[in-house]
Amino acid sequence: MARQIKKTEKAAEHPLEELLDIEEGTTIMEYVEPAMPAEVVTVDGVYDEKDTEIEEQLQEIYEVAMTQFEVQSGVCEEVEGKYAARNAEVAVQFLTAALNAVQTKSTVKANKDKLVVKAITSEPNAKGNIVLDRNELMKMLESK
Repeated sequence: MARQIKKTEKAAEHPLEELLDIEEGTTIMEYVEPAMPAEVVTVDGVYDEKDTEIEEQLQEIYEVAMTQFEVQSGVCEEVEGKYAARNAEVAVQFLTAALNAVQTKSTVKANKDKLVVKAITSEPNAKGNIVLDRNELMKMLESK
């Protein structure tokens, strides 16, 4: 899955403009537009509003972290050699933040799946088997 980074240019103020007697606000700076978070897919009946909010926040963290990782990786190629290692470390920290968001999302999903399984069991069974009739199974499959 290749991510697209949108780089645009805008006029900005730079500290050296005053020193070099250049008109203020005329320095063209390149910046990266933040990526819009992907739409969160939810299943009716399984998630409530708070779960949807948490999913959206985790997705936003993931998108921002991945975007900043790619930006920082690009910066590593452009900076002086002695600063490249530190920029690479910062890029890895962004990648770690994205990984943590994905791991948290998977943990939340696993916990939700456990709750769904627990809810569809009609009677406790010592062997851990799920007991349900055909109609309950069909309703469960339709909702997914």
